[in-house]
Amino acid sequence: MTQTKPLSGVKVLDLTRVLAGPFCAQMLFDLGADVIKIENPAHGDDSRLFQPFKENKSLYFESVNGGKKSLTLNFKNPKAIDILKQLIAKADVLVENFRPGIMAKFGLDYENVKKINPRLIYASISGFGQDGPDALKPSYDILAQARGGIMSLTGAPDGDPMMIGVSFSDMNAGVFAVTAITTALYQREKTQQGAYIDISMLDCQVALLESAMMRYQATKIPPKAVGCRHATETPFQSFKASDRPFVLAAIAGEAMFQRLCQTIGHPEIGTDPRFSSITARHDHVEELGSVLQDVFITRTAAEWVALLEENAIPVSLIQNLEEVCRDPQVQARHMLIDSQAPELKDVKMIACPIRISSAEMQDSRPAAPALGQNTVEILHDLGINDTEIATLKEQGAI
Repeated sequence: MTQTKPLSGVKVLDLTRVLAGPFCAQMLFDLGADVIKIENPAHGDDSRLFQPFKENKSLYFESVNGGKKSLTLNFKNPKAIDILKQLIAKADVLVENFRPGIMAKFGLDYENVKKINPRLIYASISGFGQDGPDALKPSYDILAQARGGIMSLTGAPDGDPMMIGVSFSDMNAGVFAVTAITTALYQREKTQQGAYIDISMLDCQVALLESAMMRYQATKIPPKAVGCRHATETPFQSFKASDRPFVLAAIAGEAMFQRLCQTIGHPEIGTDPRFSSITARHDHVEELGSVLQDVFITRTAAEWVALLEENAIPVSLIQNLEEVCRDPQVQARHMLIDSQAPELKDVKMIACPIRISSAEMQDSRPAAPALGQNTVEILHDLGINDTEIATLKEQGAI
Protein backbone atom coordinates (compact mmCIF):
# COMPACT_ATOMS: atom_id res chain seq x y z
CA MET A 1 0.00 0.00 0.00
CA THR A 2 1.32 3.43 -0.93
CA GLN A 3 2.22 5.45 2.11
CA THR A 4 1.12 9.06 2.52
CA LYS A 5 3.95 11.55 2.72
CA PRO A 6 4.02 13.80 5.82
CA LEU A 7 3.02 17.00 4.00
CA SER A 8 0.45 15.40 1.71
CA GLY A 9 -2.42 17.82 1.15
CA VAL A 10 -0.38 20.91 2.04
CA LYS A 11 -0.63 23.52 -0.72
CA VAL A 12 2.44 25.72 -1.22
CA LEU A 13 2.78 28.85 -3.35
CA ASP A 14 6.44 29.24 -4.32
CA LEU A 15 7.15 32.84 -5.32
CA THR A 16 10.90 32.38 -5.06
CA ARG A 17 13.76 32.23 -7.49
CA VAL A 18 17.35 31.04 -7.83
CA LEU A 19 18.31 28.98 -4.76
CA ALA A 20 17.41 29.56 -1.08
CA GLY A 21 13.66 29.77 -1.68
CA PRO A 22 13.43 27.13 -4.42
CA PHE A 23 15.51 24.72 -2.29
CA CYS A 24 13.09 25.26 0.60
CA ALA A 25 10.07 24.62 -1.63
CA GLN A 26 11.78 21.59 -3.19
CA MET A 27 12.14 19.97 0.23
CA LEU A 28 8.48 20.74 0.98
CA PHE A 29 7.56 18.99 -2.28
CA ASP A 30 9.76 16.01 -1.48
CA LEU A 31 7.95 15.72 1.85
CA GLY A 32 4.61 15.57 0.06
CA ALA A 33 3.41 19.14 -0.46
CA ASP A 34 1.72 20.29 -3.68
CA VAL A 35 3.89 23.19 -4.88
CA ILE A 36 2.89 25.84 -7.43
CA LYS A 37 5.87 27.84 -8.65
CA ILE A 38 4.78 31.33 -9.72
CA GLU A 39 7.05 32.99 -12.28
CA ASN A 40 7.21 36.11 -14.41
CA PRO A 41 5.84 35.20 -17.89
CA ALA A 42 8.61 37.15 -19.64
CA HIS A 43 11.57 35.10 -18.46
CA GLY A 44 10.67 33.04 -15.40
CA ASP A 45 13.12 32.14 -12.67
CA ASP A 46 16.57 33.53 -13.54
CA SER A 47 18.12 30.16 -12.79
CA ARG A 48 16.43 28.64 -15.85
CA LEU A 49 19.41 30.17 -17.65
CA PHE A 50 22.11 28.98 -15.23
CA GLN A 51 24.73 26.40 -16.18
CA PRO A 52 25.24 23.48 -16.42
CA PHE A 53 22.92 22.48 -19.27
CA LYS A 54 21.92 19.02 -20.45
CA GLU A 55 19.62 18.61 -23.45
CA ASN A 56 18.80 22.34 -23.24
CA LYS A 57 17.73 22.00 -19.61
CA SER A 58 19.43 23.89 -16.79
CA LEU A 59 20.42 21.23 -14.27
CA TYR A 60 20.81 24.03 -11.71
CA PHE A 61 17.12 24.87 -12.12
CA GLU A 62 16.13 21.21 -12.38
CA SER A 63 17.85 20.33 -9.11
CA VAL A 64 15.61 22.53 -6.94
CA ASN A 65 12.35 22.68 -8.87
CA GLY A 66 11.47 19.06 -9.61
CA GLY A 67 7.79 18.16 -9.44
CA LYS A 68 6.52 21.70 -9.00
CA LYS A 69 3.78 23.17 -11.19
CA SER A 70 4.59 26.39 -13.06
CA LEU A 71 2.11 29.26 -13.26
CA THR A 72 3.07 32.53 -14.94
CA LEU A 73 1.73 35.79 -13.50
CA ASN A 74 2.75 39.37 -14.23
CA PHE A 75 2.44 41.14 -10.89
CA LYS A 76 2.31 44.52 -12.64
CA ASN A 77 -1.12 43.56 -13.97
CA PRO A 78 -3.97 43.89 -11.40
CA LYS A 79 -5.73 40.85 -12.85
CA ALA A 80 -2.66 38.72 -12.13
CA ILE A 81 -2.75 39.93 -8.53
CA ASP A 82 -6.42 38.97 -8.34
CA ILE A 83 -5.53 35.45 -9.52
CA LEU A 84 -2.78 35.18 -6.95
CA LYS A 85 -5.17 36.28 -4.20
CA GLN A 86 -7.57 33.52 -5.22
CA LEU A 87 -4.74 31.02 -4.89
CA ILE A 88 -3.72 32.48 -1.54
CA ALA A 89 -7.22 31.95 -0.23
CA LYS A 90 -6.79 28.20 -0.76
CA ALA A 91 -3.10 27.85 0.14
CA ASP A 92 -1.43 26.63 3.32
CA VAL A 93 2.03 28.13 2.74
CA LEU A 94 3.46 31.02 0.75
CA VAL A 95 7.24 31.36 0.32
CA GLU A 96 8.79 34.47 -1.21
CA ASN A 97 12.32 35.87 -1.49
CA PHE A 98 11.79 39.31 -2.97
CA ARG A 99 13.63 42.30 -1.57
CA PRO A 100 11.83 43.51 1.59
CA GLY A 101 8.99 45.86 0.68
CA ILE A 102 8.34 44.52 -2.81
CA MET A 103 5.39 42.31 -1.81
CA ALA A 104 3.83 45.27 0.05
CA LYS A 105 3.88 47.32 -3.17
CA PHE A 106 1.53 44.77 -4.69
CA GLY A 107 -0.64 44.58 -1.58
CA LEU A 108 0.71 41.08 -0.91
CA ASP A 109 2.52 41.65 2.37
CA TYR A 110 1.54 39.45 5.29
CA GLU A 111 -0.71 42.03 6.97
CA ASN A 112 -2.85 42.22 3.83
CA VAL A 113 -2.65 38.57 2.90
CA LYS A 114 -3.73 37.26 6.30
CA LYS A 115 -7.05 39.09 5.79
CA ILE A 116 -7.62 36.79 2.82
CA ASN A 117 -6.42 33.65 4.59
CA PRO A 118 -5.79 33.86 8.36
CA ARG A 119 -4.45 30.28 8.35
CA LEU A 120 -1.69 31.01 5.84
CA ILE A 121 1.95 30.34 6.78
CA TYR A 122 3.85 33.16 5.04
CA ALA A 123 7.64 32.79 4.83
CA SER A 124 9.97 35.54 3.61
CA ILE A 125 13.59 34.63 2.85
CA SER A 126 16.04 37.49 2.31
CA GLY A 127 19.69 38.32 2.65
CA PHE A 128 19.47 40.39 5.83
CA GLY A 129 15.92 39.98 7.12
CA GLN A 130 12.93 42.30 7.06
CA ASP A 131 14.32 44.91 9.46
CA GLY A 132 17.62 46.42 10.55
CA PRO A 133 19.78 49.07 8.84
CA ASP A 134 20.79 46.81 5.93
CA ALA A 135 17.50 45.04 5.26
CA LEU A 136 17.24 46.53 1.76
CA LYS A 137 20.76 45.69 0.64
CA PRO A 138 21.10 43.03 -2.05
CA SER A 139 22.69 39.79 -0.92
CA TYR A 140 24.22 36.71 -2.49
CA ASP A 141 25.63 33.57 -0.95
CA ILE A 142 29.23 34.79 -1.09
CA LEU A 143 28.27 38.01 0.69
CA ALA A 144 26.54 36.10 3.49
CA GLN A 145 29.57 33.83 3.87
CA ALA A 146 31.84 36.88 3.99
CA ARG A 147 29.78 38.97 6.36
CA GLY A 148 28.70 36.06 8.56
CA GLY A 149 32.26 35.11 9.48
CA ILE A 150 32.53 31.67 7.89
CA MET A 151 35.05 32.82 5.27
CA SER A 152 37.40 34.10 7.98
CA LEU A 153 37.46 30.57 9.42
CA THR A 154 37.99 28.76 6.11
CA GLY A 155 41.27 28.28 4.25
CA ALA A 156 44.95 27.84 4.99
CA PRO A 157 46.29 29.34 8.25
CA ASP A 158 48.17 32.18 6.57
CA GLY A 159 46.26 32.21 3.31
CA ASP A 160 43.41 34.29 1.99
CA PRO A 161 39.89 33.77 3.39
CA MET A 162 38.01 31.16 1.38
CA MET A 163 34.36 30.59 0.62
CA ILE A 164 32.92 27.12 1.07
CA GLY A 165 32.76 25.20 -2.20
CA VAL A 166 28.94 25.17 -2.37
CA SER A 167 26.32 27.90 -1.85
CA PHE A 168 26.27 27.15 1.84
CA SER A 169 24.46 30.26 3.08
CA ASP A 170 21.70 29.94 0.49
CA MET A 171 21.09 26.27 1.22
CA ASN A 172 21.34 26.81 4.96
CA ALA A 173 18.63 29.49 4.81
CA GLY A 174 16.42 27.09 2.85
CA VAL A 175 16.82 24.40 5.52
CA PHE A 176 15.98 26.84 8.33
CA ALA A 177 12.95 28.01 6.34
CA VAL A 178 11.66 24.44 6.05
CA THR A 179 12.12 23.99 9.79
CA ALA A 180 10.20 27.19 10.49
CA ILE A 181 7.39 26.35 8.05
CA THR A 182 6.82 22.85 9.38
CA THR A 183 6.94 24.19 12.95
CA ALA A 184 4.33 26.83 12.06
CA LEU A 185 2.13 24.18 10.42
CA TYR A 186 2.28 22.17 13.64
CA GLN A 187 1.43 25.24 15.70
CA ARG A 188 -1.51 25.98 13.40
CA GLU A 189 -3.00 22.61 14.29
CA LYS A 190 -3.36 23.92 17.86
CA THR A 191 -4.20 27.60 17.24
CA GLN A 192 -5.95 27.50 13.85
CA GLN A 193 -3.94 30.62 13.01
CA GLY A 194 -1.25 31.21 10.43
CA ALA A 195 2.10 32.88 11.04
CA TYR A 196 4.69 35.13 9.47
CA ILE A 197 8.25 33.79 9.13
CA ASP A 198 11.26 36.06 8.56
CA ILE A 199 14.38 34.14 7.47
CA SER A 200 17.68 36.00 6.97
CA MET A 201 20.64 34.38 5.22
CA LEU A 202 22.97 36.33 7.49
CA ASP A 203 21.10 35.23 10.62
CA CYS A 204 21.26 31.61 9.52
CA GLN A 205 24.98 31.86 8.82
CA VAL A 206 25.69 33.38 12.24
CA ALA A 207 23.59 30.64 13.85
CA LEU A 208 26.05 28.00 12.63
CA LEU A 209 29.26 29.56 13.94
CA GLU A 210 29.14 27.11 16.89
CA SER A 211 32.43 26.69 18.76
CA ALA A 212 34.21 29.41 16.79
CA MET A 213 31.85 32.01 18.23
CA MET A 214 32.21 30.51 21.69
CA ARG A 215 36.01 30.69 21.43
CA TYR A 216 35.70 34.36 20.52
CA GLN A 217 33.33 34.95 23.44
CA ALA A 218 35.80 33.28 25.80
CA THR A 219 38.90 35.17 24.62
CA LYS A 220 37.60 38.20 22.68
CA ILE A 221 40.20 37.26 20.02
CA PRO A 222 38.72 36.42 16.60
CA PRO A 223 39.64 32.82 15.66
CA LYS A 224 41.61 32.38 12.47
CA ALA A 225 41.49 29.75 9.76
CA VAL A 226 43.44 26.63 10.65
CA GLY A 227 43.26 24.79 7.34
CA CYS A 228 42.02 21.23 7.24
CA ARG A 229 42.21 20.50 10.96
CA HIS A 230 40.09 21.05 14.04
CA ALA A 231 40.72 24.30 15.88
CA THR A 232 40.93 22.76 19.36
CA GLU A 233 41.26 18.96 19.13
CA THR A 234 44.30 17.04 17.89
CA PRO A 235 45.04 14.94 15.96
CA PHE A 236 41.87 15.83 14.05
CA GLN A 237 42.95 16.81 10.54
CA SER A 238 43.93 15.80 7.03
CA PHE A 239 47.19 14.06 6.17
CA LYS A 240 48.88 13.13 2.91
CA ALA A 241 49.40 9.46 2.21
CA SER A 242 51.79 8.36 -0.53
CA ASP A 243 49.09 8.79 -3.17
CA ARG A 244 46.37 11.14 -1.88
CA PRO A 245 45.03 12.97 1.20
CA PHE A 246 42.79 11.47 3.83
CA VAL A 247 41.24 12.67 7.10
CA LEU A 248 41.87 11.41 10.60
CA ALA A 249 39.14 12.56 12.97
CA ALA A 250 38.18 12.78 16.60
CA ILE A 251 41.00 11.05 18.42
CA ALA A 252 39.20 11.43 21.73
CA GLY A 253 40.97 10.62 24.99
CA GLU A 254 44.20 8.91 25.89
CA ALA A 255 43.12 5.36 25.11
CA MET A 256 42.31 6.13 21.49
CA PHE A 257 45.47 8.17 20.98
CA GLN A 258 47.64 5.37 22.35
CA ARG A 259 45.74 2.90 20.12
CA LEU A 260 46.46 5.15 17.13
CA CYS A 261 50.17 5.17 17.91
CA GLN A 262 50.20 1.37 18.31
CA THR A 263 48.20 0.86 15.10
CA ILE A 264 50.52 2.95 12.93
CA GLY A 265 53.54 1.12 14.37
CA HIS A 266 54.99 4.00 16.38
CA PRO A 267 54.13 3.57 20.07
CA GLU A 268 56.98 5.93 20.98
CA ILE A 269 54.87 8.87 19.72
CA GLY A 270 52.43 8.15 22.51
CA THR A 271 55.11 8.36 25.18
CA ASP A 272 56.79 11.49 23.83
CA PRO A 273 56.34 14.16 26.55
CA ARG A 274 55.17 16.64 23.90
CA PHE A 275 52.21 14.41 23.06
CA SER A 276 51.54 12.43 26.23
CA SER A 277 48.43 14.36 27.31
CA ILE A 278 45.53 16.21 25.67
CA THR A 279 46.95 19.54 26.85
CA ALA A 280 50.44 18.71 25.60
CA ARG A 281 49.13 17.64 22.20
CA HIS A 282 47.17 20.86 21.92
CA ASP A 283 50.27 22.91 22.83
CA HIS A 284 52.36 21.04 20.25
CA VAL A 285 49.75 20.61 17.54
CA GLU A 286 52.08 21.55 14.67
CA GLU A 287 54.84 19.24 15.86
CA LEU A 288 52.45 16.32 16.31
CA GLY A 289 51.03 16.90 12.85
CA SER A 290 54.52 16.88 11.37
CA VAL A 291 55.52 13.66 13.18
CA LEU A 292 52.35 11.87 12.05
CA GLN A 293 52.70 13.19 8.52
CA ASP A 294 56.15 11.58 8.25
CA VAL A 295 54.50 8.26 9.10
CA PHE A 296 51.42 8.57 6.90
CA ILE A 297 53.39 9.44 3.76
CA THR A 298 54.86 5.92 3.77
CA ARG A 299 51.69 4.09 2.68
CA THR A 300 48.73 4.63 0.40
CA ALA A 301 45.57 6.23 1.71
CA ALA A 302 43.60 3.03 1.10
CA GLU A 303 46.07 1.06 3.23
CA TRP A 304 45.83 3.55 6.08
CA VAL A 305 42.04 3.69 5.93
CA ALA A 306 41.77 -0.10 6.06
CA LEU A 307 44.21 -0.38 8.95
CA LEU A 308 42.72 2.44 11.00
CA GLU A 309 39.13 1.33 10.47
CA GLU A 310 40.10 -2.19 11.55
CA ASN A 311 41.22 -0.65 14.84
CA ALA A 312 38.10 1.51 15.29
CA ILE A 313 39.85 4.82 14.59
CA PRO A 314 37.68 7.39 12.71
CA VAL A 315 39.12 7.97 9.24
CA SER A 316 38.01 8.76 5.70
CA LEU A 317 39.34 9.39 2.24
CA ILE A 318 38.81 12.92 0.94
CA GLN A 319 36.52 12.03 -1.95
CA ASN A 320 35.79 13.91 -5.13
CA LEU A 321 32.24 13.89 -6.47
CA GLU A 322 32.85 10.94 -8.78
CA GLU A 323 33.80 8.94 -5.71
CA VAL A 324 30.85 10.30 -3.74
CA CYS A 325 28.51 9.02 -6.45
CA ARG A 326 30.10 5.57 -6.20
CA ASP A 327 30.24 5.52 -2.41
CA PRO A 328 28.42 2.38 -1.22
CA GLN A 329 26.97 4.17 1.82
CA VAL A 330 25.64 7.02 -0.32
CA GLN A 331 24.14 4.45 -2.67
CA ALA A 332 22.68 2.38 0.16
CA ARG A 333 20.99 5.49 1.53
CA HIS A 334 19.58 6.35 -1.94
CA MET A 335 20.91 9.90 -1.80
CA LEU A 336 21.24 10.06 -5.59
CA ILE A 337 17.99 9.36 -7.37
CA ASP A 338 16.71 9.27 -10.95
CA SER A 339 15.13 12.20 -12.71
CA GLN A 340 11.79 11.47 -14.34
CA ALA A 341 12.59 13.92 -17.14
CA PRO A 342 12.87 11.70 -20.25
CA GLU A 343 15.87 13.59 -21.59
CA LEU A 344 17.80 13.27 -18.31
CA LYS A 345 17.95 9.48 -18.01
CA ASP A 346 21.66 9.50 -17.16
CA VAL A 347 21.41 12.40 -14.67
CA LYS A 348 21.08 11.79 -10.94
CA MET A 349 19.30 14.21 -8.63
CA ILE A 350 20.20 14.75 -4.97
CA ALA A 351 17.50 13.25 -2.78
CA CYS A 352 15.91 14.90 0.23
CA PRO A 353 17.92 13.60 3.22
CA ILE A 354 14.95 13.62 5.60
CA ARG A 355 13.83 10.06 6.36
CA ILE A 356 10.50 9.48 8.10
CA SER A 357 9.29 5.98 8.86
CA SER A 358 5.74 6.77 7.76
CA ALA A 359 6.79 7.68 4.21
CA GLU A 360 8.19 5.60 1.38
CA MET A 361 11.81 6.18 0.42
CA GLN A 362 12.25 8.52 -2.52
CA ASP A 363 13.57 6.74 -5.62
CA SER A 364 13.08 9.41 -8.29
CA ARG A 365 11.95 13.00 -8.68
CA PRO A 366 9.52 14.40 -11.25
CA ALA A 367 10.89 16.78 -13.84
CA ALA A 368 10.94 20.51 -13.24
CA PRO A 369 8.18 22.26 -15.20
CA ALA A 370 8.59 24.25 -18.37
CA LEU A 371 7.83 27.94 -17.88
CA GLY A 372 4.07 28.30 -17.51
CA GLN A 373 3.51 24.60 -18.16
CA ASN A 374 0.58 24.37 -15.74
CA THR A 375 -0.93 27.83 -16.14
CA VAL A 376 -4.07 26.70 -17.95
CA GLU A 377 -4.63 23.76 -15.59
CA ILE A 378 -4.32 25.96 -12.48
CA LEU A 379 -6.59 28.66 -13.90
CA HIS A 380 -9.19 26.05 -14.82
CA ASP A 381 -9.10 24.88 -11.19
CA LEU A 382 -9.98 28.45 -10.20
CA GLY A 383 -13.00 28.38 -12.54
CA ILE A 384 -11.43 30.55 -15.25
CA ASN A 385 -12.47 29.37 -18.71
CA ASP A 386 -10.47 29.25 -21.95
CA THR A 387 -11.96 32.46 -23.32
CA GLU A 388 -11.01 34.33 -20.15
CA ILE A 389 -7.54 32.76 -20.24
CA ALA A 390 -7.02 33.97 -23.79
CA THR A 391 -8.03 37.48 -22.70
CA LEU A 392 -5.62 37.35 -19.76
CA LYS A 393 -2.81 36.42 -22.16
CA GLU A 394 -3.68 39.28 -24.51
CA GLN A 395 -3.62 41.68 -21.57
CA GLY A 396 -0.23 40.43 -20.40
CA ALA A 397 -1.51 39.19 -17.04
CA ILE A 398 -0.26 35.63 -17.55
